[in-house]
Amino acid sequence: MPREGHISLEDLDVNLGYSVTESSLQFYTDEGNKFRNEARAFAQAQLAPLSKKIEREEGDTRQLIREGLKRMAVENYLKVSIPKEMGGLGKGTVYRTIMGEEFNAFAHNIDIIRGVSIDIVGFCLLNYGTEEQKNNFLSPLVEGEKVASIVITEPTGGCDAVGGMRARAVREGDSYILNGEKRFQTGGSMADLMLVYAITDPNTKARKGMSAFIMPTNLTGFEVVKDFELMGRRGVPTSHEKFNNCKVPQECLLGKENEGYKVLMHGLDAERTVTASSHLGIARSAFEIATKYTAERIQFGKPIREFEGVSFKVAEMYSKIEAMRMLILRAAKRIDEGKAATKDASTAKFFSADMSVEVCNDALQLMGGLGYTKEYPLEQYFRDVRTAQISAGSTQIQRLIVQREIYSEMGY
Repeated sequence: MPREGHISLEDLDVNLGYSVTESSLQFYTDEGNKFRNEARAFAQAQLAPLSKKIEREEGDTRQLIREGLKRMAVENYLKVSIPKEMGGLGKGTVYRTIMGEEFNAFAHNIDIIRGVSIDIVGFCLLNYGTEEQKNNFLSPLVEGEKVASIVITEPTGGCDAVGGMRARAVREGDSYILNGEKRFQTGGSMADLMLVYAITDPNTKARKGMSAFIMPTNLTGFEVVKDFELMGRRGVPTSHEKFNNCKVPQECLLGKENEGYKVLMHGLDAERTVTASSHLGIARSAFEIATKYTAERIQFGKPIREFEGVSFKVAEMYSKIEAMRMLILRAAKRIDEGKAATKDASTAKFFSADMSVEVCNDALQLMGGLGYTKEYPLEQYFRDVRTAQISAGSTQIQRLIVQREIYSEMGY
């Protein structure tokens, strides 16, 4: 029943995940929706309590993140995209986006580490690793025993991370001597393993002279300079790192020398699509809380949902969430079907990034002063999702890719 005065989150009795924003679920298979329901129940029961502790920085946040990953491993969620012959579930990108949406609706600060470790580093290992590398590095990741980070961005290179790369790896006997500086590594200071990109042939373009290395973080010469204090993603380390004559064994080379760009780009469309699903999950939770609140909050003698300034905003938020999900599903299906999906993936990425920020901002506005307090998670959602427009390829870069693909298809 509608109520006046203060309404707490407990009063609302919000059941996150049960939403009117599920019209588009009819376009998934029955098996896919069964997987969604299972992932949702798991995330709500097993990950959400840990996520709340991480956000409040209660206890050892890194151990809480690792505990979340171990719980995922027990239920085989870290093996969703691992082939069946390797003991995995053998599922494709659509399933990865379902999991991305559901896990981020409840525990973004845990799932972002899973995404880096499994969807990025693990995926590269799966496709380019030797059997020895898969045994030494991939197996501990999918069992939830270790955490990995990807090391690309440098202080002198953001959107131009590849072209402006200065980190150098020089061959010396049966090792490489790595020197350089990197920053904004998600999970960097807590990682056991890292996928590092560096220039091995400075006499050609970076794309042709870059190599990839999968290596442990306990090598001499590797240093974590600091962890950045972020606006959001509380409890998740984002690091600035240096390599000072770091001796990297030859067996750490992932793929062939000078073909690191191929490793980096492989699966990039899937990565962007799955990343978009994480933005959707956060936006969905923000929408559900705010919508329930507007149905129960009384002002001027009636529920505020009866004011068009509120109800029309709810309609707009709903349409954005449904459109996000359909763009993500389209891109994921094309990838799973082996079709060209660069334009679709980048469209899903920038649209979901922009719309998730808008939805979280609007949800906070609908909640008024309470939305700005920590009694509700709206302010957290807004802080967390704001990086969607920056990380994993900014919205500007994604638009650049989309327009390029459009004109290319037109023959220009």
